[in-house]
Amino acid sequence: MANVKRVGLLFGIVFTILGIVLLTRLSANYFWSIFLILLGLLFEFGVLGRGAGRFVPAGILLVIGTVLLARNIFGYDKMNYLWPAFVFAPGFGLFQAYLVKKSKGLLTASMVLIVLSAIFFTAAFFHVSWARVLFGIVLIIFGVVILLKSLRRKVE
Repeated sequence: MANVKRVGLLFGIVFTILGIVLLTRLSANYFWSIFLILLGLLFEFGVLGRGAGRFVPAGILLVIGTVLLARNIFGYDKMNYLWPAFVFAPGFGLFQAYLVKKSKGLLTASMVLIVLSAIFFTAAFFHVSWARVLFGIVLIIFGVVILLKSLRRKVE
């Protein structure tokens, strides 16, 4: 019975948004971005999932829906700056799951994706030619840290 309520809730939201889009003559692109945001909110509040795992799709849907809505409002050319959000989205969802489960693996995975997206956002916003060099330096430092940690474990 609970699944029937959830499906009814989902269809009710979809039809309501579609009706608003049709009445206000908004582009159908607004419908999809708002639908993704609302679907993400349903996951956030536990309507479409239970446990910490629901936060991963919730975070992904919220971030991607927001990016698509911004693209609709400000124009497609802004995707030159917004594309790193697609790397950030799963990191955001994993970080939300970490806040509930306190798993070190979730924190590590989320931080890797969030830091990568921050580097990509920096490169996208500043259009700097040194972004490739900076990213290379970060990768070298990351690799050296991993190598040093693995060598210490063998010695101990």
